[in-house]
Amino acid sequence: MKALQVIRPREFMQVETPIPDLKDAGLDRILIQPSWVSMCGSDIPFFTGSKRHRAYPLTVAAPIHECVGRVVDSTSDLFKPGDQVIAIPEGDRGLSEFFVAQAAKAAKLPPNLEENGTACLIQPLSTVINAVDRLGDVAGKSVAVIGLGSIGLFFCWLLQKRGAARIMGIDPLIERCEVASRLGADQVIPKRSIEILHEARQDPDGWDAPDICIEAVGHQMETLNDCLSLVKYRGTVLAFGVPDQPVYAIEYETFFRKNAHLITCVTPDWSVYLAKSRDVFLPACSELEAFVTHRFPIRAAGEAFTMYERHEDGILKAVINMSEW
Repeated sequence: MKALQVIRPREFMQVETPIPDLKDAGLDRILIQPSWVSMCGSDIPFFTGSKRHRAYPLTVAAPIHECVGRVVDSTSDLFKPGDQVIAIPEGDRGLSEFFVAQAAKAAKLPPNLEENGTACLIQPLSTVINAVDRLGDVAGKSVAVIGLGSIGLFFCWLLQKRGAARIMGIDPLIERCEVASRLGADQVIPKRSIEILHEARQDPDGWDAPDICIEAVGHQMETLNDCLSLVKYRGTVLAFGVPDQPVYAIEYETFFRKNAHLITCVTPDWSVYLAKSRDVFLPACSELEAFVTHRFPIRAAGEAFTMYERHEDGILKAVINMSEW
């Protein structure tokens, strides 16, 4: 089968590799032929070489974990050949004509679903649903979302559905702020969080500190501390953005004297949250399809990853057609 491999930072090569055999994969596994995949911000450091502990070339077909496709073989009672599914490949190896997934990391899709890649959004949405569940009841609370990529936008949309009283979206890109306004943010600020922090320190009375501050940027160390400073006394900071470094310098005195709560959130129970996300996504599909701003053939994966890394051309979410090799 065909697959892609990152042979060195920012360079893909098409390779041939055997189709996985479920006899070697174990019980409760499914073999999937993907139709569409999409990129997550957490995939980009593997493409760019920012994960310093990773050696190159990467494992064949890595790094992609947001995938929609058709089951072609199964050792699970939950799935049969022909089922349409959202699934997370083992080892995040989704850049291939076929991949293996655990049955617990997949959920069925309606057989008549018109698929143009938007169902890939179910996986990232599932992580946001899990995170908001971790926050508990947000009804009546004020929330600031730092970073308005697709994850931050999902937060704005879901927090509005859950009854948050005031949602503030913060991102330096104006076009992202405009999308956040359409998806539930009551206020948007097209600035970096550090700029807002400087202004708040100069005019403390001018900053209406939120009950909850969500860090949805990741891949750097600064914005988490900005959240700790911007959240109200006894407020909650949700650290959602993925770290690339093992050690972060936390402004502990700020955290300590605010009596703040810090919640981290990664890797939900996929067997629960993929299905939960599917059931949230499908009725709202026409509303959420605006997240997908770009579509690429698999042969243009390098271009897709580069554009996503650089935030070019107003990109929010890009999906890749896995039939167009």
